[in-house]
Amino acid sequence: MSTFTPLTVTSAINDPHDCLIVTFDTSEHGDRFRFAHGQHVNLRHEFDGVDVRRSYSICSAAPDGELRIAIRQVPGGVFSTWATDELRPGSVVEVTEPTGHFTHDLDPTRARRYTFFAAGSGITPIYSMMSTILATEPASQVALVYLNRTALTAMLIDDVHDLHDRHLGRLRVAFAFTREATGSELLSGRPDRARFDALVAAGFLPADVDEAFLCGPIELTDIARDALVAAGLPGESIHREIFTTKQQGTVTLAPQEVTETSTVVSTGTATLNGRVSEFEMYEGDSVLDAVQRIRPDAPYSCRSGVCSTCQAVVRDGEVEMAVNYGLTDDEVLRGYVLTCQSTPTTDTIVVDFDA
Repeated sequence: MSTFTPLTVTSAINDPHDCLIVTFDTSEHGDRFRFAHGQHVNLRHEFDGVDVRRSYSICSAAPDGELRIAIRQVPGGVFSTWATDELRPGSVVEVTEPTGHFTHDLDPTRARRYTFFAAGSGITPIYSMMSTILATEPASQVALVYLNRTALTAMLIDDVHDLHDRHLGRLRVAFAFTREATGSELLSGRPDRARFDALVAAGFLPADVDEAFLCGPIELTDIARDALVAAGLPGESIHREIFTTKQQGTVTLAPQEVTETSTVVSTGTATLNGRVSEFEMYEGDSVLDAVQRIRPDAPYSCRSGVCSTCQAVVRDGEVEMAVNYGLTDDEVLRGYVLTCQSTPTTDTIVVDFDA
């Protein structure tokens, strides 16, 4: 189970392309912060007594061992505004160990072909994956389509250019913009299904590859996935991570207050950090809400069905998830649920956060 550790900021660079790039000192923590390409960390900070957490993908190559994230300021975003305004070298932030399944096994002896699609801040895990693959699999080939509104809003665009220059002949990059002309009709304008089909046909987003990785809003990754499948790439070879959705799941900032008139609708048992605790659920609760009342150390971040930080296995009983953007079909078959989106459909449930 990931725990929060105070880490010192060693670098905080205001990137001209719409983000703050933050690097942390992990030298005193051994292998605890060693990460796989594509993984993320959770950060937390307290605002007026409210514990606010956010997930950020690591945007550095795994072999380098440097824990680096990129934070884009979201209009009205409490956490991102604080981070971009306040973080500087010497600042201390609470950070979890790296986690996440948006990664894959590397094999230096193989020559594989990869397709990547990133939209907006979806470039952060994609950059980590591409740079790691290019450094670790010397015979592999990589193609990237990177979609943004304009070049000025393209996070890490300079890093992508540098990566391309270091791996000429192995990395092909196509920058696509919705509000800026590129000189290519395929790479300019609204990203609809017809445009994605054309990108695949033209080889910008090739389907004749071993694996594809997609990261960005669910609407765009849906279209990209469908275009690749239609061109012959098996669905099981396509992996994606969702960053934003038009309609996220049920969002609660904290468990609702229990009063004398609150009615218990079900009960449960949770295993967390090696301890077993019993909890009661009230009308309107998610499983995470109920567990948090008696176990404030229960893991969570987005609370909206996207990041999968709150995942657990249902050992007994049944639950229903409002949405699921964070778990694979295989994980669901193995009993994993997003507790922030889960409500019981049986009188009792048993969940295991340590699974």
